[in-house]
Amino acid sequence: MKIIIISPNRSIHKHWHLTRSKFLITCLVLVVVILSSVSWFYQNINAITTPAVKHAPLLFPEQANIESNRAVIEVEGYYAKRLGGLQAEAIRLKVLMEKLATMAGLDIVPYSLDTRPALGGVDSSGVGVDSDEFDDDLAELETIFNQQFLQLTMIQDYLITEDMIKSAIPMGRPVQSGWISSYYGYRIDPFNGKKTFHHGLDFAGKSGSDVNTVADGIVSWIGKRNGYGQMVEIEHGNGYITRYAHNKTLTVAKGDRVRKGQQIALMGSTGRSTGPHVHFEVLLDGKTVNPYNFVKK
Repeated sequence: MKIIIISPNRSIHKHWHLTRSKFLITCLVLVVVILSSVSWFYQNINAITTPAVKHAPLLFPEQANIESNRAVIEVEGYYAKRLGGLQAEAIRLKVLMEKLATMAGLDIVPYSLDTRPALGGVDSSGVGVDSDEFDDDLAELETIFNQQFLQLTMIQDYLITEDMIKSAIPMGRPVQSGWISSYYGYRIDPFNGKKTFHHGLDFAGKSGSDVNTVADGIVSWIGKRNGYGQMVEIEHGNGYITRYAHNKTLTVAKGDRVRKGQQIALMGSTGRSTGPHVHFEVLLDGKTVNPYNFVKK
């Protein structure tokens, strides 16, 4: 094969003689160069025009199963935590309810708090509950539990306050044994034989026996007082004060906080007395009232 190259002004021309084998080799080289150029062009043009995107890895069936199981475990864990919280709240409400029942003297046996509530109804196909409805029901149940706990706590506070008020009101006898030897009101004075007003109740008994407070309070006065002998005075609040006189021994000090039924003295016959007894007075707003109204309750 002969190749002739002529210059544009036709003043110079060259020619080559190519054999068949040289021609084929030359064509092959040109094809390789062209293909390499095209490949380089497409690689670079994709890098320039296509933004970098992080593709999610393709999952084989085994990997897909693992990911699915992991998702199920996470969902189960989420609902298990919520269910555990509701169970703990139910236990807390049960304990609080039992405490309130004890405080109020309510018999809770008929309510069977330790067993699952009995349920029943006509058989029906019904409609399935989807996850959204289930979430809503759980959220509503959590709200109800929280509201019930707040309400029960308020009831508890009320009962405690009522109990404190009641325990601070004089009620009951200042002695465990003995008898009433003199009542409140007018009587014949055992020393001068004249009609005088007796401001308390006298409980006769054994010398040295316990004298107990009839309500919660604070010891406001102790010591000897004219006619009363060894006396204890207790302030209970709400205008109530009680006095316990003629004692042999005092077992509390001024400022002590005492509880209903607590020993405060030992029975004696000090002061203006004819024998072992305790003179018991109740004052309301500074004036004596008939203690029998509180003793008989």
